[in-house]
Amino acid sequence: MSADTARRLAEEYTERWNSLTERWSRRPGSTLGTLGPSGTSSHLAAGLLVERHGLHIRLFDTFDDVLAALVDRKVEYALVPSAYQGLTRFHWHRDLRLVAFFPQATPEYGIAAPPETEPEAGRGPVRVAAMWEVRRIYAEVVPAALSGREVRWVDADSTQHAAEILAAGGADLAVTNAPGVLAHGLSWVARRPGAEIVWTVFGHAEPSPL
Repeated sequence: MSADTARRLAEEYTERWNSLTERWSRRPGSTLGTLGPSGTSSHLAAGLLVERHGLHIRLFDTFDDVLAALVDRKVEYALVPSAYQGLTRFHWHRDLRLVAFFPQATPEYGIAAPPETEPEAGRGPVRVAAMWEVRRIYAEVVPAALSGREVRWVDADSTQHAAEILAAGGADLAVTNAPGVLAHGLSWVARRPGAEIVWTVFGHAEPSPL
């Protein structure tokens, strides 16, 4: 990347944030929608914006719900991580536009088990609750004792949902984050540091009429 390109990107980043924060200062209490429940990485990233800019957060069960709420103007903005596989639906929606973006690290992620449970080696399948986007973490950190076992994935809508499924007995393990482990009293089997990802903020292509 040339120095000129880097300078233009930095200017674009600054211009977008200045424009957005000015709008937020003119309209205190703007509503930001993102993925819940409390404790998801999206909720934690949104909390930083709330703290700095006085926003209100609305948490939704899925990003499909976030998209629908934004399109229907039930929220004014949506916070979506770049790692979300369906992000292009926000980018290409004719009624929405990308208004800002920023890097922010997630909390720790890893494999969790029920409290005081040591997963055993064996040949049988192991049920693992996880969002599609974080499934690869399992192979990255799985202990040697489990590495040869077949994985049967149990779909989850969020890191917290994965932890909830595990706590309710719907899976043997879960790929979740540190707040999920804490909230549901789980035990870490293996973990890794969080990742710094880009968070995108979407708004409406045209402002709503006053």
